[in-house]
Amino acid sequence: MSERKSEIEKFNGSNNFVLWSIKMQALLTTQGLAKALDGEDELPIIVKAFERVKLMEKAKSIILLNLTDEVLIEVAEEKDATAL
Repeated sequence: MSERKSEIEKFNGSNNFVLWSIKMQALLTTQGLAKALDGEDELPIIVKAFERVKLMEKAKSIILLNLTDEVLIEVAEEKDATAL
């Protein structure tokens, strides 16, 4: 199955956050990363620690890449996808 690249408008602080977050959740779901939004502690025990960390890092990266520079600078210190 080929991976389809989906793009959404970057969140800039003035566009609709609710719509952006719905689209972001859909994007993470298509990439198998939506569980990261529940937090690392909520991931199933059967998911190995390394895989949990990898999933959380990928989800955080996707979210960060979908923020404008102005918003990114405000949240860059957040530790995980859930906090973002």
